[in-house]
Amino acid sequence: MKKKIVALLALSVLSMSSVYAAETQGPISRWLDQKTSHVAKKEQDANAKIAAKQKARQEKLAKQRAKAQMKQKKAAQKRAERQRKQKERKARVEAKKKHLRELFK
Repeated sequence: MKKKIVALLALSVLSMSSVYAAETQGPISRWLDQKTSHVAKKEQDANAKIAAKQKARQEKLAKQRAKAQMKQKKAAQKRAERQRKQKERKARVEAKKKHLRELFK
């Protein structure tokens, strides 16, 4: 019975001191860092991959938006050009009508 109590007491003291040891730079904290460093590295790699994917997605969206804006700009230029040509045609037709009216008066 005494051995069990001593073992439990030693275990509780070790578990309490391991938290303190993890906060300071000692042999236990170095050992814990060494054992958990691969987990931290995996987390960093996963976060880097996620960030890279998000950046790529944002760049792709930006390119798509720029392409759509260029299409809209070109369409607006074409509409303006068509309207300008149509006005020129109307002006020529009106000039010819006016000229013919003056001839036959």
